[in-house]
Amino acid sequence: MKIKDIVQAVERLAPPSLAAPWDNPGLLLGDPEAECVRVMMALDLTWPVLETAADIDCQLILTHHPFIFTGQKQVLAGSYEGDMIMALAQRKIAVMAAHTNWDNAEDGINWTLAKTLELQNVAPILDPNYTASEILLLAGDLPKPLAAAELLEHLRSCLYLPALRAAGLKPDKMYQRLAVVGGAGMDLWPQAQAAGCDALLSADGKHHIGLQAAHSGFAVIDGTHFATEVIGIRWLAVRLTEVLPELHVLNIEEQDPWAFYGQAGQKM
Repeated sequence: MKIKDIVQAVERLAPPSLAAPWDNPGLLLGDPEAECVRVMMALDLTWPVLETAADIDCQLILTHHPFIFTGQKQVLAGSYEGDMIMALAQRKIAVMAAHTNWDNAEDGINWTLAKTLELQNVAPILDPNYTASEILLLAGDLPKPLAAAELLEHLRSCLYLPALRAAGLKPDKMYQRLAVVGGAGMDLWPQAQAAGCDALLSADGKHHIGLQAAHSGFAVIDGTHFATEVIGIRWLAVRLTEVLPELHVLNIEEQDPWAFYGQAGQKM
């Protein structure tokens, strides 16, 4: 099997046409004609991912986030991209990314997130300006109406998080329909509210978004970028194994670079 065969298989699962215009998915580094028997899956290209892939003789690393995102004018030691490119080239490891095309795919990250949260009657939220190259926002019903505290506990448990942060939650309100989008999709809360949802779960919520949502009587919940997306890259590994059973697809146990700390600086 060649690198290009794996690229084609991934792109059947996550068609490039679904990627946002600003994105950079696909094969980012490597020889499409090179042979490949092992693929390492990861949310991000980090040194532990690269070193583990090299140690177990992977010929390709498939990440969610593209490690080359903007125009690369220089490849210099000491920069993230430069160090990675030189190390990958020395080890003859190719890198591919499936980013917003996997977010938006029918079986991709956002659908996986909805399934993980046990949502029912899941459907896309489409506004008049929606195009296939934007980020897919989904809505679904919780297994039963939940009070604010119950909702937070359900989401925290499903995402294996020690804590959550939220804005606009009302203790006396029952929450039934939830909008979800993996990663940095908190600014889509107006579409979620207009579609009749009670709350939006996403990540990377900015201060002003919390203020605006709460003022409008809507709840936004931050499930962290890592937790809302890592489940989707693990699912892509499963799907890739199904379509290419002769390929060895491996997952590395990644750690969120952000951590929660409690009293006395104890990690939660």
